[in-house]
Amino acid sequence: MHRDTYLKMNLDELLRVCSLKGYQGSGPGGQHRNKTNTGVHLSLQQYNLEIKSSESRSAKENKIHALHRMQMALALNVREEPPAVEMKFPGSNGHIQPSNPQFPLFVAHVFDIMATKNGDTKAAAAAFGLSPSALVKILRQDKACAAKLQGNRVENGKSKLHL
Repeated sequence: MHRDTYLKMNLDELLRVCSLKGYQGSGPGGQHRNKTNTGVHLSLQQYNLEIKSSESRSAKENKIHALHRMQMALALNVREEPPAVEMKFPGSNGHIQPSNPQFPLFVAHVFDIMATKNGDTKAAAAAFGLSPSALVKILRQDKACAAKLQGNRVENGKSKLHL
C-alpha cells in the first residue's frame, strides 16, 4: 500500500492495518500502571516501523498517542516521489496546526520535495504557495519535524537554521 494511503486513513482504519500489542508500562503512575497492560506497542510491517506509548495510565489514550506517532513516523521516514500536480495547502492563511488530521500528509509531501531538491525549503514552500520562513515556522511546531529539517540541512551541507 502507498504511504499516502496510510496517511489519509482515520485512526481507526490505521489501527486495523497495524499490529497492536499491550505491555506493562514502567515508571510513575502508581500500582495501576504496574499491574495492567496499558502500554501500547504498534507496528507497521510494510515500512518496518514500531511505535511505543506508555505515558498514560489509560490504554485507550496510549493507543491514540501511538497512532499519531505512527502517522508522523510515516511522514518523516518514508520518502516517495512527490506528486507531479500542484498541491493545495491544507491549512489556512499560511498556518496549519500539528493537530490537523492533514498535517502528517502535508509534512510527508514537504519532505518528499525537499529530498528531491537537496534539502531546499524554497522548492517545498513554493509547491504549497508559502514563503520558506512560513514553512519553517510550520515545521518547527513539531519537535520531530524540526529535528528532521535540521538533519536534512546538515546532510546536504547547509547550515542549521536558528529554530
